[in-house]
Amino acid sequence: MTALDTAPPADVLQAIVHADPAPYYAELAATRPFFFDATLGWWVAAGAEAVDAVLGSAACRVRPAEEPVPQAVAATPTGAFFGRLVRQIDGPDHSTRKAKVMAALGRLDVSALASRAQRQARATLPDAASLDAALDTDAHFRVPLATMAQTLLGDHADAPACQADIAAYLAALGPGASAGVVAQADAAVGRLQQRFADSPFAGGDDDNDADIANLAALLAQTYDACAGLLGNCIVALSRHAGLTARLRAQPLAIEPFVREVLRRDAPVQNTRRFVAHDIALLDQPLRAGDKILVVLAAANVDGTTNPDPLRFDIDRAAPRLWTFGGGAHRCPADALATTIARETVQHLLSLPGVDRWLAGLGKLTYRPSPNARIPRFQA
Repeated sequence: MTALDTAPPADVLQAIVHADPAPYYAELAATRPFFFDATLGWWVAAGAEAVDAVLGSAACRVRPAEEPVPQAVAATPTGAFFGRLVRQIDGPDHSTRKAKVMAALGRLDVSALASRAQRQARATLPDAASLDAALDTDAHFRVPLATMAQTLLGDHADAPACQADIAAYLAALGPGASAGVVAQADAAVGRLQQRFADSPFAGGDDDNDADIANLAALLAQTYDACAGLLGNCIVALSRHAGLTARLRAQPLAIEPFVREVLRRDAPVQNTRRFVAHDIALLDQPLRAGDKILVVLAAANVDGTTNPDPLRFDIDRAAPRLWTFGGGAHRCPADALATTIARETVQHLLSLPGVDRWLAGLGKLTYRPSPNARIPRFQA
C-alpha cells in the first residue's frame, strides 16, 4: 500500500481533500459522535447513531427555512428548477415526488445500463497508454454521465452537451455566483428541460415540470458522485497489492470491491441539515436555525457498526453504508452507481499494462468541494 500523509486534517471540511481522512473520521465517530464546532459554526454528526438520528428527524430539513433556494438563483429559471427537486424539499410534496422518481428508476433496465457503461468505458478508456490523458481530461466524469444520459434519453443523446449544461447549472449554485454565471445556468436548465420532456421516463401528468426536473437532476447527482466513485475505485486499485489479480480471477468480487470503496473512501463525504424548530436531539438542545454537518464518511468507519473499520476488506460481512444518506432523503440511485462503477472497473482490469500504470499512480490531490471527494488525475 502506498504511504500516505499521516498528519490529520484541520477539520471535517478539510478532510474531504486529505490523502486519507478515514482515520480522522473513525476517531471522531468514536470520541466526538455529535458535537458543536465553534470554528465552523455547525453541529457535526459523525457517529453512526448520530447520523441516523439527524437524517431520521423530521425537524432536520434539507434547506434552511429562510433560503429554500440558493440566494444567487432566487426568482430565476434555475431557482425554479432547483425548487422542484425532490432532494431539495421537505413537507407534503416530498413523498409524492420521491415516489415518482422511484417509479421511474424502477422502469430502468439495469442490464442495459450495464451494457452502456461497458461501451462508454471502452470508448473513453481504450487502453492503458491513454489513461493519463483521458483521466486528466475528466474521463471519470464522462463515463457515468454519458451512461445515464443515454439510459434516460436514448442512445443518441448528446452526452457532452448534457455534461456542459449540468456543469453550468451546478456553477450557479455556489456562493457568490455572478449574474453571468446564473444567466448561463438559466439557458442550460432550459435546454435540459427540453431534452427531458421527450424522455420515456417523464410522467406526463399535471406535475410534469417537476418530473422532468427530477429526471434531469439525476445527471447532476451522477456528475460529482459517480466521478468520485470511479476515481476512488482507481485509487483503491493502486493502493492495495494483489487486488487486481484477485478481481480478475474472481469477477464477482468486483461489486463487493466497489461497495467497500463506497464505505472506506466515500465519494460523497457529507450532507447538511437545518433545524426547523427547537428540539432535543442526542441529549443536546438544538434551536431553530441551527446547522448540522452530517458526516456520512465518518459513520461508514464507525467501529460500532463496521468492526475494524479502517481495514479495506472486500470480504467484509454485511458492511453498513451511509454514503447514499438515509431517512426520507436517501439517494435512490445506489444500484445504478454501483453498476456503472463495477462495469468500468471490469473494463480497466482487462487492459494490458494497467497494473504498471496503477503502480505508477503515486500521490494524488483532490478537487476542492464542500462534500464530494474526487481525485485529480494529472498526466
